[in-house]
Amino acid sequence: MTNRQESQPTPNLPDYAFGERLGAGTYGTVYKARLISNILSRPSSAAQSRPTSARPTSALPAFYAIKCISRKSLTKTTEDLLINEIKLLKGIKHEHIVEMYDFQWDENYIYIIMEYCAGGDMSMFIRSRQLLSEARVRPFVKQIAKVLKFLYERNISHMDLKPENILLTSVEKPILKIADFGVAQCIGKDGSRSIRGTLMYMAPEILSSHPYDNRVDLWSVGVILYECLFGRPLFTFTTIHDLIDTIKSDTPIEIPNDARISPECRNLLEGLLQRDPNQRISFVEFFRHPFIFADLSAQIARADDFLQKAILYEQSGDLQKALDYRVRTLDEYVAITKVDEDADRKRIFKMKITQGVSAAEDLKKRIRETITNSGLTPPATTSLSSSSLSPPTIMNTDPLDLNNDQVLFDAYQNCLNGNQLVNAFRFTQACEEYEKGLTVMFGVARTELDPMKKQILREVITHFLNKAESAKQRSEAQRIDLAFQKIKEDSANDSTTPDEVLNDEKKQSAATQTCCLQ
Repeated sequence: MTNRQESQPTPNLPDYAFGERLGAGTYGTVYKARLISNILSRPSSAAQSRPTSARPTSALPAFYAIKCISRKSLTKTTEDLLINEIKLLKGIKHEHIVEMYDFQWDENYIYIIMEYCAGGDMSMFIRSRQLLSEARVRPFVKQIAKVLKFLYERNISHMDLKPENILLTSVEKPILKIADFGVAQCIGKDGSRSIRGTLMYMAPEILSSHPYDNRVDLWSVGVILYECLFGRPLFTFTTIHDLIDTIKSDTPIEIPNDARISPECRNLLEGLLQRDPNQRISFVEFFRHPFIFADLSAQIARADDFLQKAILYEQSGDLQKALDYRVRTLDEYVAITKVDEDADRKRIFKMKITQGVSAAEDLKKRIRETITNSGLTPPATTSLSSSSLSPPTIMNTDPLDLNNDQVLFDAYQNCLNGNQLVNAFRFTQACEEYEKGLTVMFGVARTELDPMKKQILREVITHFLNKAESAKQRSEAQRIDLAFQKIKEDSANDSTTPDEVLNDEKKQSAATQTCCLQ
């Protein structure tokens, strides 16, 4: 018998240059591709129903992920899956769901043109790090929860949540994107009996003869969380039959007792990995769980307290402390906006940030004017007699002989070093030098018996005390200024303005999704 293998045509889509193979999905191969045409829109059935596919060239992504499905290999089942995925992705848009820009076809392939995620998938991310800390995992789980809430409100179950279907926008600052909706479905009130998904992440009830509901996705999240935290799969097995028996077993899932995870994390993991779906955490409980949903009441109260203190200090005339508490308030506000799920409250805090930045800038200006107008200048001076230094003297009297007093000489040198550090804007180090020198000078002044020298020392000490106080104020101002600058940068990096938040909210409410499987 002769082996005959029919060669598969190479995927070829006009206007795109295909690159590396990224992997294989449920029923297709995914390639990285680059747009090589200057077209402003791509006419297709997707483009007709999705205005986002017609966009200015400057707004087009540099790279795409194109899933290529061979038309010859399509069966009735895979065709249904393909139709299902396209229907779903055409109607949903979410920050943590891989976006479908378009779909096209030729005589050999059907092409789904999707968002490219440069960070690979979560399975690669876990393998490269062995296991992930709770601090690293928590933002991931929160992002997955956002997607599940979005799907839950539209009665959609993903049915195949697993690390390979969770893509990352980058490795350095990864943002999750859920992909592969080929087996997603709407589960009605009577439940579903179809077997879908990947065994390792499949909920036990899917393998039973009883109908199941959308809580199967919560089990999958639990398996993913376990794998992230412990760097190994939930189940070990030698054969597929062994794995099936293990999944269907009634043995409770045990979380290692020596695991370095918080009580909230352990509680969530135990709630997700309940074999009995009726004992498993519900979606509402999941979304409100302390590991997912942060209670911001204490943080808001702290921010309000800081703001009141800032106002009181400003009224009393202590502008530096007023600015300090303004910056602390802003720091709390920015932190709140990064985690707050309440769109209305988030919009309010963004407005408060804008107002707070303006108030802080005004305080900084007033502080600069105050320092300029009341800046202390050293008294008229001649020289203290010293062969190596020309330090300021306060009086035209018998000089201090610094060369014959090494301790006093070193102390005076410390203060001069402080002056140089002030000139270099290194105010914190300047304060340290002044403190060293003045501590010694105070000690010498207390024991000095010569009245004239004692008076000169007092004048010198007063001079450098003024210098030290000025450096201290400028050091504190510098610290606050750096903190303020960071807050402004963090706020600027959050591209969602209050108006945009409101617009997004309106779009979300308008984009109701009806899911009908054929």
